Amino acid sequence: MNRGASKWAVTGWHHLSFERPEDWTIGAVTGDFASGYLRLDDTEMPRFELRWERTRGREPVDQVVTRYLKNLSGKGGKNAPPVKVRRDLGLIKDETVLADRTVEGFHWRTEGRDPLQAYGCLWMCEICGRTVFAQVLGRGGESIMNPAARLLNTLDDHARGDTATWAVYGLKFDLPSDCTLKKHSFLTGQIELTFERDGARLEVVRTSLAEMHLENRTFAEWFQDTHGNEIDNWSDDNSPIYGHPGIRGTGEGVDPETVHSRMAWLPWRRPRKKPLSCCGWHCIDGNRLYVLRHMDETHQPDFLDEIAATVVCH
Repeated sequence: MNRGASKWAVTGWHHLSFERPEDWTIGAVTGDFASGYLRLDDTEMPRFELRWERTRGREPVDQVVTRYLKNLSGKGGKNAPPVKVRRDLGLIKDETVLADRTVEGFHWRTEGRDPLQAYGCLWMCEICGRTVFAQVLGRGGESIMNPAARLLNTLDDHARGDTATWAVYGLKFDLPSDCTLKKHSFLTGQIELTFERDGARLEVVRTSLAEMHLENRTFAEWFQDTHGNEIDNWSDDNSPIYGHPGIRGTGEGVDPETVHSRMAWLPWRRPRKKPLSCCGWHCIDGNRLYVLRHMDETHQPDFLDEIAATVVCH
């Protein structure tokens, strides 16, 4: 694997962020801020694994590395090829990464007909209180040390300042660091992320193949046809958004937390509505549609504008 000339991009997820080759895409993702797993694949194989969990008491980092690597070597069963491990590697050179963390780097390699290897590191962070395990994988004959070192030296596990970067599948934006991801959906042609903050709800949706969805309609017409039935007392402004055809508006939308599927005919189980602020636009260069919806007890279109200004859409 020679990644010297490849384009690199940022991934940001639950305040974990890092740079990776642009053609590595999400193959699996589970969990939340406290604990989870993220895997990136290329067209051939898994290339990067990232695990995080709350740090357990005062367990020394070398014992945690032993536990992780023991679990790795035990997955293949009795007939699995042996695993050779080198530890205490100084893979992390960035002093900002080392400042608040106890770090150990490692390399492992399997033997046999189809050998695999990985360079990785494990650390405990004093700031966010998480233990992070990361490894870049490759085949036995590949040269993966340089791209692994580059990725690992860009890996961060907590927000710097008041905002955190979220970046998946080419969608990238910044949110206040106290926004919590509640659910996500990665469908073919559409990404939807839902966050909560102090009782407010923020939805960020990106839809690909914009021209196909618009069907010769303007963005404002498409938005009204797609979302208008969900909003009452709608008032909008069709001025461009950061150079793109788009809309800003306010109204009242159904609070998803009050939608009940059983006995919905009862008056006290009927959905409630909250003030809703929306903005969206058609990115012509990227052939994508963006919609941001913020539901709060009071309208905060300025907050939504601040988020929209950070979206990298093409």
